[in-house]
Amino acid sequence: MPWMITRSPVLSLLALLAIGISAPSAQAQLYRSSVVGTEIDFIQQADPDAFLCLEFKGEGYREMPDKTQPSPLIQTAFIFVSYFSDGTSIDVALDSQFGSEAAARKEALRYTSPLGKLPTALRRGVERIVVHQGEEQATAFADLGLIVVYSDNASKRIASHDLEETIFHESVHAAWDEEHEQTEAWRAAQDSDAGFLTEYAAERPGEDLAESALFAYTLLHHPDRIPAEEAERILPTIPARIAYIAQLLPVSAPLFFSVGPAYACDGSGSTFEVGEDRFQASQAEFERQQRCSVDLNRAGNLSDIISNALYRSLDRDELKVRAFLDAHKQKETGSRALFRASCREFQVDPDDLAAAVTEYYHCNCSHEQRVEGPAVVAFLLSVGAEQGAETTQEAGETPADRTAAPSASGLHSEILAAIQRMTVLVGALLLVGVSIFVLLLVALRRGHLGIRN
Repeated sequence: MPWMITRSPVLSLLALLAIGISAPSAQAQLYRSSVVGTEIDFIQQADPDAFLCLEFKGEGYREMPDKTQPSPLIQTAFIFVSYFSDGTSIDVALDSQFGSEAAARKEALRYTSPLGKLPTALRRGVERIVVHQGEEQATAFADLGLIVVYSDNASKRIASHDLEETIFHESVHAAWDEEHEQTEAWRAAQDSDAGFLTEYAAERPGEDLAESALFAYTLLHHPDRIPAEEAERILPTIPARIAYIAQLLPVSAPLFFSVGPAYACDGSGSTFEVGEDRFQASQAEFERQQRCSVDLNRAGNLSDIISNALYRSLDRDELKVRAFLDAHKQKETGSRALFRASCREFQVDPDDLAAAVTEYYHCNCSHEQRVEGPAVVAFLLSVGAEQGAETTQEAGETPADRTAAPSASGLHSEILAAIQRMTVLVGALLLVGVSIFVLLLVALRRGHLGIRN
C-alpha cells in the first residue's frame, strides 16, 4: 500500500525513515534536471524578497570569469552593490559592453529579486555575481562565493520562469559546496538513498547537492508546490539527502534571519575588491594578450591563417588543405611563395584568398577582436598580383619555389608531357635498334654468299 503524503513533508520523511521504505536500487532518474526538467514552480514571484536597494560604485576592475571564450580574468566593469534586509550584501559586476550605467543598472535589477528570495543561509555565502552580455546558450556557473550569468541566457530563463531556480541552484554551489559536498555525512546520505533525482545529478555527482537542495527546500518550506503524486516518488528516492538539507534550512526556523544591521542605502557599504598583487599580475597578462604577434612575412603565421581561410571561408576540403600545408612547410619557403602556391593548388583567385586571409587574420590570437585596415589588405593583394608578374624574389625563395606545388590540372599536364617525352625516346631507341639489326643481317648475308669487293 503506498504511503500517504501529509501536509508536512518533514513528518512524511520521518515516517519514511522510521519504517525503512525506499525506492528500488536500480530506479531511473525522475527528471532531466531540477531547473529545466520539471514543470514545478519551485520559487514564485510573490515569495518574500529581502532586497533593499542597488548602489552604483562606479566603473572599475573586477574578476570576470567567462567560460565562452579565452579572455583576461581582470576586466573593466560597471560595479554595483545590492543590499538586503538581513544585513547581507552582494557585489554585482557587469560587462563593460552594456555601455552605460543606466543600461547596466537595468540589467543588474533583473537579478536582485532572485537573490533577495534566497534563504539567508544561502545568500550570505554569495559574495558577488558577474553578468556577461549576450550568449543565449551559455548557462550560468559558480565558484566559491561567485555566480556568473549571461544576459541572453537569463532572458531565456525569465521567459520560462526559471531564473529564480537557476540563481538558487548556483547559490548552492557558491555557498555550500566547499563546506558540505565532500563531507562524510553528505556522502553517507547519498550512499543510503535509492538513487539520484535527476539525470544531471547522476551524470555529474558534483551537481547532486545543488540539484537535491531545490527539491528539499520546496518540500520543506512550500510543500503545496509539488504535486502529491510527485512528492510520493521524490521522498522515497532521496530521504537521507532531504534530511541533511533540513538541517541547513530547518522547517522550524525562518528563511530570513539577521546577520547584521540593514544598510541605510546611503553609500556607506563596502564592496568586494581584487587584491592589489593579483590585480597587477592579471593586468600585466591582460596587456600581454593585447599585443598581436601575427606577421604575414612569416610563412608559419600565414600557413595557420590560410588553413582557416581555405577550409572555413572558401569551403576547400580540410584534409587536402592540411596535407598541402604540411607538405609546403617541408620546403621552408617564404610567405609569398606559400600564398601563390595556395592560389594555384586550390584554384583560388588571389583577391578571394586575400579577403579570406584578412577575415581570419586574428583567428588564433588571444587578444580582443580586431578588424584589419587597408595596409594588410594591400599587402595581401600585392602578393596576389605577383603571382603573374613573378618579377621579384623574396629572401629565402629559390627559383624552384616559383613552380612548387602545381595545381591538380597542372600536375596532370606535366605527367602527359613526361609520357610523350618517354614515347619519343623509346621510339628513337627502337628505330636505332632496328637499323643496327638490318645492318647486321646485310653483313652476315654478304659474308655467307662469299661476296667480295
